[in-house]
Amino acid sequence: MVESPSLTTSWRKKRPQPRGGPESPETTCTQPLSTEVSGLFEGNTYEFRVFAENIAGISEPSLSSDPIKATRAITKPGPPGNPKLKDWSKSHADICWTKPTRDGGSPILGYVIEAQKSGSAQWDRINKDLVKICAYRVPGLIEGLEYRIRIRATNKVGDSEPRELPQTVLAKDILVPPEVVVDVSCRDSVTVRAGQIISLITRVKGRPDPEITWTKDARALSRDKRTEVNNNYPLCELVINDAIRSDYGKYAIVAKNSSGQAQATILVNVLDTPGACQNLKVAYVTKKSCMVSWENPEDNGGTEITQYIIECRQPSQRGWTVETYFMADRCIENQIYQFRVQTKNEGGESNWVTTAEVMVKEQLVVPEIKIKLDAALVVKAGDSIPIEATVMGKPQPDIKWTKDESAEEMKKGPRLQIESGADFSKLLLTGARRTDSGKYIVTASNNAGTCSLCKGDADHEDCH
Repeated sequence: MVESPSLTTSWRKKRPQPRGGPESPETTCTQPLSTEVSGLFEGNTYEFRVFAENIAGISEPSLSSDPIKATRAITKPGPPGNPKLKDWSKSHADICWTKPTRDGGSPILGYVIEAQKSGSAQWDRINKDLVKICAYRVPGLIEGLEYRIRIRATNKVGDSEPRELPQTVLAKDILVPPEVVVDVSCRDSVTVRAGQIISLITRVKGRPDPEITWTKDARALSRDKRTEVNNNYPLCELVINDAIRSDYGKYAIVAKNSSGQAQATILVNVLDTPGACQNLKVAYVTKKSCMVSWENPEDNGGTEITQYIIECRQPSQRGWTVETYFMADRCIENQIYQFRVQTKNEGGESNWVTTAEVMVKEQLVVPEIKIKLDAALVVKAGDSIPIEATVMGKPQPDIKWTKDESAEEMKKGPRLQIESGADFSKLLLTGARRTDSGKYIVTASNNAGTCSLCKGDADHEDCH
């Protein structure tokens, strides 16, 4: 029996080339039959084969190994960094963290969240699938229990060591009264034109999240296809599309939770064309003119009325003539006219309002006189004698004053003053004398007739 000599094992490495290439230097080792090969270049692919050597020489090479790419060794990642408790309630906890400083040579695939109830030694995995971001809401907490929470990072090798939150979490609601702050874009008021979008933006705070209610002019806001309410705390927004004039008013947002309530108001103005004028009518018709009158529109369209446009026409004419004054003073006697008025503001013009047809002719009303004295006037010598009469009639009557049976009209003088207007006449005689006693007669005359009223010892009226 011949004893075999001891074997020397060598490794012969070969770097594959696209079409073959030179073989690399050999590395030798003794028992055990393994060795660490150095001098490899990261990213290159290598094949290995083994030669056996004794004192007689070197054997034929073994079969080549499978190709192996030289890469850094992959390990588990380091633990996540800086875990924090951001928020919590009786049923959940919001946590965040930062990426680990070491990924173990392989990309981080996600994170595992674990929780431990107080009084228990067991850690339970919370998330079924890996969390892809550095934040998570831990659900399913039981009110009143205290929890420890930790996070692990995961790569293709496995999970990292856990990193625990520095504080425990007590599952209970945080009670904070609501607070409402109106965004600066609509803090004073919001003005839009008809057809535009009304956007009322507020920021609401409170714990638990408050219930939000919107009102308009102290009434619950009616909801339709144009209205959207977006509550994405702390941002709460009311959006009204295709604004119409009736959307203007005072809007209020009310935030309410178990700790209290708060509200804020926003004024909204929608600019549109004004409403039509009201109570359009024609008055004071004479043979040459008439007065067109109206009242302001019920709705001014959200801005000041800048002007009224007045037009007139005769029914026999097709076109309208613009009148710049409310008194139409260029009319032709015994002609029929029609008037219309339009309201205008910055938003545009209203619809026209048209009068009925009116005949321009002189209206005849017999004069009527009333004197503001109930009995005969008695004065002392040296006093003043005042007599005031109300005079009515169409057209406006001519007025004259006479005394006793004289037909001569009394004229103004040092002691006598006479003043007449559209519907009155006043006589004032100063420094009364005995000879001033008698009957004073005021006479009003126009095309419809004459009326006289005597004031003295006995009143007498004669109209015809």
